[in-house]
Amino acid sequence: MTLGEAKKRVLLLLDESKPKNDLTSKFDRFFDMGQKEVALYYPIYKTKHYAEDEEKALPGDCFKPLQIILDGVWVPYDKTEPLPEGSFSLRYEAVPEPIPENAADDTTFSIPDEAVLAVIFFVAAQCNSTEHDQRFFQSFYAQYQGKLSNLIADPQGPVAVVEVSEDGWI
Repeated sequence: MTLGEAKKRVLLLLDESKPKNDLTSKFDRFFDMGQKEVALYYPIYKTKHYAEDEEKALPGDCFKPLQIILDGVWVPYDKTEPLPEGSFSLRYEAVPEPIPENAADDTTFSIPDEAVLAVIFFVAAQCNSTEHDQRFFQSFYAQYQGKLSNLIADPQGPVAVVEVSEDGWI
């Protein structure tokens, strides 16, 4: 989903609440805040492959390194240890790309589309946060919390690694 599509959806929600304070000029900031918060609960998983002769440093968007994949074997990464020598892959949780002020409407979110739906309710809630009547803020924020709860309950990536022994037993 693009930023422009998400803005249109928020505007449809704001048509219902008709807030007296127009905070639509802060959309980009609200979307950036929302995607960063959602990414804490519904992480963006990335894998970076390191060649044998490549410099070994964590990627710039690395929030939390998780596993080293060496010769097809997944090993938990201990942050106190240096990255291994040779070629390997690193699986990590990434920080979402920031959404700058005046971002183009064709800007895409770093988080998956199912997570953007939660951000849409987050932004709608923020646009109603300064209103005297807090009913719409509370309603939109509750819907955001509900979507976030559903995302947290949805497992991502491998839940378990199954190894088969040489004789065919698991």
